[in-house]
Amino acid sequence: MVGIVILNYENWDDTKCCVESIYKNTHGVDYQIILVDNASMCAPSFDLEAFLKRYKIQFIKNKKNTGYNAGNNLGIAMALKLHCDQVLVSNNDVRFFQGSIKRLQDCLKSYPRAGIAGPKVLDPSGYLQKSCICKKTGLKEKYLVRTRANFIFRKSRRAYFGDDRNYKQMFEAYAVLGCCFMMTEQCARAVTPFDEHPFLYEEELMLGIRMEEQGFVTIYCPSASVVHLHGASTRRRKAFAFIQNVRSEIYYCRSYLHAKNWQVYPLYCYRVALYLMRCIRYRDFRKNWRRFLKITQKEFH
Repeated sequence: MVGIVILNYENWDDTKCCVESIYKNTHGVDYQIILVDNASMCAPSFDLEAFLKRYKIQFIKNKKNTGYNAGNNLGIAMALKLHCDQVLVSNNDVRFFQGSIKRLQDCLKSYPRAGIAGPKVLDPSGYLQKSCICKKTGLKEKYLVRTRANFIFRKSRRAYFGDDRNYKQMFEAYAVLGCCFMMTEQCARAVTPFDEHPFLYEEELMLGIRMEEQGFVTIYCPSASVVHLHGASTRRRKAFAFIQNVRSEIYYCRSYLHAKNWQVYPLYCYRVALYLMRCIRYRDFRKNWRRFLKITQKEFH
């Protein structure tokens, strides 16, 4: 059985559409949907009880929103408690195509060393995201690839994101997009619970390191396709998302790469400059300037 963990925060309509896409397009697979609500402040526009009953959903109501990883940990723990053979983690703004889940399941079964399989991810316009991470993200990659310096270091960027790979074929990656991926039960027990210090972002990078430490392989599986609507839960909270991204980046560099403050600080100054540029245009960024400094600088202590 596949345990399908979907994390909801506020966007109930997205969650409803995600579940319906699973129901309509998944056949020949025994699955159990586990919906985790991360302490949403609003109620859904539809009858939640009837919705849960119709799709036989296991529902977890989190009392406090402690972040993406923390919410998913609750759902994954339940899936393992239910003895699921695979665990699929999906954003609620993902839509599944016919056979997507079955193909991810088959991919994991066909690769003995595989712990995670990720699908082909399309944007709402149908454009393919070539965004597998094909090598470990060290400090070098942080500076040369994950900043605007990648305009100069194009070859490094291409190798890092797999632009030189054939995305029509299956291949091993260091990490796949965190919006949707499937784990074997053995892998899930080895690499979870996820690190709950980050509220949002950098999850793929941290999971990639954890996978490497535990000896599992990550597979990109293009025969399985999904559409990702991108950031539906943070679309109206751009400053918040930026702050959490920088906070997680500092934490990743210091805790996973064991970088010293002086090694990370130039990267942080670059992010500060980007934040200030956004302050010129967006009131939300100007309003949260002090909060940005307080939250991000705390990670250096």
